[in-house]
Amino acid sequence: MNLFRVIVLKEFQQLKRDKTSLRLMIMLPMIQMIVLGYALTTEVKHTPVAVLDHDGGPDSRSMIQAVSNNALFDFRGNAASESDLKTMLDRGQVKLGIIIPQGFSRQLENATRLNPGVAGTASVGQGPEDAGAKVQLWVDGQDANSAGVARGYLSAVLNQWAMRHLGTRLEASGIRLDQLIPIATDENVLFNPLLKSTWYMVPGIAVILVTMVTALLTGFSIVREKEAGTLEQLMVTPLKPIHVVVGKAVPFFIIGVVELMVALVIAQLKFQVPFRGNYLTLLAFTSAYMLSSLGIGIFTSTVARTQQQALFIIWFFLLFFMLLSGFFLPVENMPHWVQIVTLANPVRFFMHVLREMFLKGSGFPELWREGAAMLGIGFCVFTFSVLKFNRKTG
Repeated sequence: MNLFRVIVLKEFQQLKRDKTSLRLMIMLPMIQMIVLGYALTTEVKHTPVAVLDHDGGPDSRSMIQAVSNNALFDFRGNAASESDLKTMLDRGQVKLGIIIPQGFSRQLENATRLNPGVAGTASVGQGPEDAGAKVQLWVDGQDANSAGVARGYLSAVLNQWAMRHLGTRLEASGIRLDQLIPIATDENVLFNPLLKSTWYMVPGIAVILVTMVTALLTGFSIVREKEAGTLEQLMVTPLKPIHVVVGKAVPFFIIGVVELMVALVIAQLKFQVPFRGNYLTLLAFTSAYMLSSLGIGIFTSTVARTQQQALFIIWFFLLFFMLLSGFFLPVENMPHWVQIVTLANPVRFFMHVLREMFLKGSGFPELWREGAAMLGIGFCVFTFSVLKFNRKTG
């Protein structure tokens, strides 16, 4: 136990002397946390849009005004023709184009014309000629995700305008719109009432940064000893390889926990993301997860001979883990065989745990399966890495 404490103190002393690396490992992840928290968002804002209005009537002008006044879009004016609108899309000047056909106002009036019904009631849009006014949307689909979101926003804005237009005509005839709608929905959004994407993304960013710090620093620490030739000196002392490995991992485990706690503070104070879980429960899950991230660093140190090689190997693992963790795309949207592969990805489970604890306040009863998966994966990775290190240094 005394030998183990010696190697831990030695590692802390080495970190204390290397003040530049200490500042970088603390400050850079925090800067990344703040910058990425604003940058990585699924919200699509300020989408440039242009309109080709063949009608020119009051209704078409009213609809154009509804789009141009919406903060989600940047209105870039009217196109002169379809070829002009296509040129604007080709040059990237706009991402969405609206084509209002000739006779739009007349079609809209026919579609919303009130016809006398039986017993004083009224019906809207009788006959096939009253099927409704058609508006065509042209979408720049290069970025499929952004295009889909922007198209959904624009369709919602146009539908809202259409409902207001219909409601105005009905009220003029003494009829309330809700009397004609058979179903009314009462929405109640739980856990994230304002649907802020930062509330979902920021906890995921914290997981990625903690993983990078613990894996990279652990791998670099052992490889640096190997490059300097001091690792062989440690091996001829009474220290066992397990003492060296665990002694070097403990300081970076502590640094990883501190990084996570600072990330939680930034998430709550800077991005107003509520943390509804229990901190001790989070510490337990974090400990189970870091068996994997520290184990990756130890495994890398047994394979790499230089710090450049260690960086390449760790980045390979991190890229694989990050893309298959559900950070960008839900795991449920991936092919079935890929979902099976992700069961070996500890980042997937820890990201789910952190998001659930932040937004839902989940604890052991809800997350014990993810905790058991992280513990199992971490035990296997850490044990394999230590055994490989023993063979390399034995």
